[in-house]
Amino acid sequence: MKLDSRGAVATSWIINKNKITGRELRSVAGDKNNHKQLQLIPSEQDEPNLSESQRQDLHSTTLRISTGDASLDTLLSSRNYQIDGVGVDGGDTVDLISGPKKIITMTLRDEATGVEVVKSFSFDADSYSIDLSTKLTRGGQSMPTIKLALGPSIGDQGVPRYTFYSIAPSGVAVVDGKAQFFPGKSIHDTKEHPDQQSVNGTIDWAGIGDTYFAMLAIPPKMTQGLEFHTSRYEHDDGGKKEERFLITSLLAVPADGSPTRIYVGPKDIYLLDAASQEIGQSVGRQIDLNGAINYGWLSSIKRPLAIPILKSIEYLSKWTGSYGVAIMLFTIIIYSIFFPLKWRSTKAMKKAQKHAPRMKELQEKMKGMKQTDPRLRELQMEQLRLMKEANPLGGCLPMLIQMPFLFAIYAAISVSINFRQASFLWIPDLSAAEPYTIHILPLLMAASMVVLQFITPQPSADPLQRKMMAVMLPAFMLYIMWSAPSGLLIYWLMANLVGFGQQMLINRFTKSEDDEESQPPGKKGARSPRASLDRRKAAAA
Repeated sequence: MKLDSRGAVATSWIINKNKITGRELRSVAGDKNNHKQLQLIPSEQDEPNLSESQRQDLHSTTLRISTGDASLDTLLSSRNYQIDGVGVDGGDTVDLISGPKKIITMTLRDEATGVEVVKSFSFDADSYSIDLSTKLTRGGQSMPTIKLALGPSIGDQGVPRYTFYSIAPSGVAVVDGKAQFFPGKSIHDTKEHPDQQSVNGTIDWAGIGDTYFAMLAIPPKMTQGLEFHTSRYEHDDGGKKEERFLITSLLAVPADGSPTRIYVGPKDIYLLDAASQEIGQSVGRQIDLNGAINYGWLSSIKRPLAIPILKSIEYLSKWTGSYGVAIMLFTIIIYSIFFPLKWRSTKAMKKAQKHAPRMKELQEKMKGMKQTDPRLRELQMEQLRLMKEANPLGGCLPMLIQMPFLFAIYAAISVSINFRQASFLWIPDLSAAEPYTIHILPLLMAASMVVLQFITPQPSADPLQRKMMAVMLPAFMLYIMWSAPSGLLIYWLMANLVGFGQQMLINRFTKSEDDEESQPPGKKGARSPRASLDRRKAAAA
C-alpha cells in the first residue's frame, strides 16, 4: 500500500498472495511469461484516454475525506500532510511492507483557518483489513461526521474487457439490513442528478468491488448518508471501445478519532467470513461481508447451493491436488445421485415418443368434430389417458432439477479466489475463458451435446424435428458459452460425458414391453398402439 502525503490518500494497493493457498496473485493483464502485479487502484497508465479531471480523481480520491464545505475540502485534498511512522522513505509516499503491525499518522495543521486533521492508519500486511481513524477539528471544535471516499473503481485493473461472466466495478452497500448493488451505468443515467446517487436508509457498510475484489468500509456504528459518484470514459481494448465508469462511494464516518475498519481484498466466502467475524467483534455488532458477493439473478437459489458445492470441490481439490480434477469428480458424484431421475426421465420420454403418432392422430380427428358429437368425449378420454401415461413433463423435470446446480457451479467459481488463475492441462485460469483464438472446451461441450441429443429419447417422433433440436440447441449453447469460465465448461463437458454413459446404459436396460409395442406392424410379436390400448382396457375391466 502506498500513501501520498498530498491529501493523505492511497495511490496504490497491491495484493501479492492468496492468503488461503499462498499462491501468487497477479493481474489478468499478464501471462505466464510476463506476470503483472494485482493493482486494485486505477492509475493513469491503466487508462490513457482519461480527461485531466479524471486523472486527478485517480490520484486524489481513495481514502480522501470530504466535509461538504468546498473551501475546506480543497484545503484537505491539496495540502501536504506530515507523515510519522515506520517505512517513511523521505519522499511523498510511504511504502508499507510485511512485518509487524504498523501505525502511520498523517497530520495537517492550517494556522489561518484553525483546521487540524489527524489520520491514523493501523496496518497489518498479513491481513486484508486496516483501521483508519480520522479526527478533524476547526477552531478547536470537533466536527461530528465526515465522508470517506472509497474507489474509484476498485478491482483488477488489467481486465481487458468485461463480459457477461465478469462484473465491472460497482457500488455495494448493506442498506436497512439488505445488500444492494449500484452499477456505474445506472448511476450515470440517473435522471435527477446524473452521475450521482444518494442512498437513503441506515447503512451498515459500503464500498466498491468487481468480480473478485472489493474495498469495503465498516464504520464503528451504523450511519446515515451514502453517495455514489460516477464519471464515464471509453476504454480502448486493441481498437475495441468499451464504455466504462469511474465509480466512487462517499460514506459518512465519525470524525472524532473512532476507527473505521476497511477491508481491501478478495470477495472469497472463507476470507469474508473470517473478516466478518473479526470486524464484528471490534465494532460490537454482527457483520456479514458476504453481501459484497453479487450472485446475480436467482441469487436465492444459487447462494444456498454455491457454498456447499464450493466446500465439496475444495475438499476434493485437497485430495487430488487439482481444482480441474476436483470439478470432474464432483460432476460424476452429482450425476450419479441424479441417475434414478434420469432413468425415470428416459422411460417417460420413450412413452411420450411411442404415443406421439396416436396423439397426433387424435388431434386430427378432433379438429373437425362438433362439441355435441358423442365420439368427441371418447377421443378426449383416450387423449387424457395417453397424456397421463406418457407425460412429457416427466422427462423435463429431472433436467430442470439439475439446472440450479449449473448456475450454482458458476457462482461457486465466481466467489472463490482459489479458482482464479488455477491451471489445469492447457487451461491457465479456470475462472476465465481460454486465452486462445480457438476455445477448445466450448467446441467439445457443443459436440458432446449433439451426440447426447441423438441418443436421448425425445417426446416428438418427427425425425426432422429431432435433428433440428439436436443441432440448434448445442449451437445456441456454443454461442453463449464461448467466453464462459473454463471451470464451468469442464463441469458441463464432464456432465455430457457422464450423461452419455448413463444414457447408453439406460437404453440397453429399458428395452421393455413398451419398446416391443412400438415395433413396426408385421414383425413377430408386434402390437399396434391401438391394440395395446385395447388390451389394457380389457385388463382394467
